[in-house]
Amino acid sequence: MKHFFLAATAVALAAPLAAQTSHQGMNHAMPAGASMTAADVGVAPITGTTPTDYVKMAADSDLYEMQSSRLALSKSKRADVKGFAREMIADHTTTSKALMAALRNGDRTIAKPSTRLSADNAAKIALLKRAPKDSFDNLYLQQQMQAHQTAWALHKGFATDGADASLRQVAATAVPIIERHVMHAKQMAPASMSSGM
Repeated sequence: MKHFFLAATAVALAAPLAAQTSHQGMNHAMPAGASMTAADVGVAPITGTTPTDYVKMAADSDLYEMQSSRLALSKSKRADVKGFAREMIADHTTTSKALMAALRNGDRTIAKPSTRLSADNAAKIALLKRAPKDSFDNLYLQQQMQAHQTAWALHKGFATDGADASLRQVAATAVPIIERHVMHAKQMAPASMSSGM
């Protein structure tokens, strides 16, 4: 019953995201039922991740997205980048809440992840903070593309072979959200950046 509740919660959380994105004037929706392949994203899914490691990495990814995007709201010169940043904050707040809700069920409890960024993501935030306003947008978009490739590989892999059913549902719900973000980032980034994906 708890697994059903978590699945229903995840679906309910995902529904407003699609509506919210359409209201932001971003006409980049994927066709219904469409899914990106590893070739589309530019990375292969990561398999064999333990539930504890999945939680740690997914939480770190969400935290980075929210912090970097708050910086974009204050430093970006582009309206589309600011719109994307608002989308990142809203969507990753939602995916983070879904992840936290899945940490406990009747069978087990997984410890809450750290609220501090990993060293790698903290270094990316430091780069964004130091970036001049003229080069901020390109750096932010480049980081977003790389971060979403990593996030897709994590969530897609765990959705496929994760050992925890509740977390597998969280990962499966996150995948289309991340794929939408990948599409948006590719469309906004200079051709020299997006061609590498």
